[in-house]
Amino acid sequence: MQYAKELKRLFKHPSKYPMFRITKLRYIFLHILLLSFILILPNTVQYIQITQNLSTLVDNEVDEIPKFKIDNNKMILSSNKTIKLNDTQSIVFTESPQFNMKDNHLVVFKPDHIEISNYNDYTEISYGSLSTVVTDQDDLIRFIDTINDSKYFYLSMIVLFLLFIQFISLSLKISILSLAGHLFSILIRKKSRYMTWFKMMTFVITLPTLVLLLGIVASNTLLMFVSWCIIIIGILVMAFNLPNGKKHANVKL
Repeated sequence: MQYAKELKRLFKHPSKYPMFRITKLRYIFLHILLLSFILILPNTVQYIQITQNLSTLVDNEVDEIPKFKIDNNKMILSSNKTIKLNDTQSIVFTESPQFNMKDNHLVVFKPDHIEISNYNDYTEISYGSLSTVVTDQDDLIRFIDTINDSKYFYLSMIVLFLLFIQFISLSLKISILSLAGHLFSILIRKKSRYMTWFKMMTFVITLPTLVLLLGIVASNTLLMFVSWCIIIIGILVMAFNLPNGKKHANVKL
């Protein structure tokens, strides 16, 4: 397969990287798509767990949801409640705005907003955005039932949306880095073309992306910094291994 051959070129000497200029664009975009999918894996796994736990909530624990009502985009709760979905994850209803979400909390209902676990972070949803759907306990139960009935459809939509956003973000990142490499190459008088840089950078960014993924999974900011260091070193190595540009002849009068 031609795509596999393009990947093999990544393991050759950097002086061979300019040969990426003959790589067809479909392989370039395929590689960006694969890298994008790799980067959304942690969030995808998290949303799959949310989907599975949603079924557990509907089947076994839905009656445990405490009574509440939404008034002026704020939740008025009858009592604090923690619903355990399994040995590791739970849903929390709290009257405290200062309540801190922990790793084992899947969803936290606070007075001002809802926090949904997003791997090492969380997503906030205001009650105002749900005001036409959820106003009290009964509405929430019906809403959860509706979502659960089509949970795999919603899951696929979320994953596709994440993939699209990551694809655009990664493409923009590669474009900016390619422009930086192209300008630096011109500065040191190397033979350079922007599209050659874009194609080279698409494959060279593979290792930094894997290091970045490891940093996200391990919540290690040092690995994220290392990822950028690898990118900078990669740009310098590629630039200095490009063919020399044409020298201007000195004309004596």
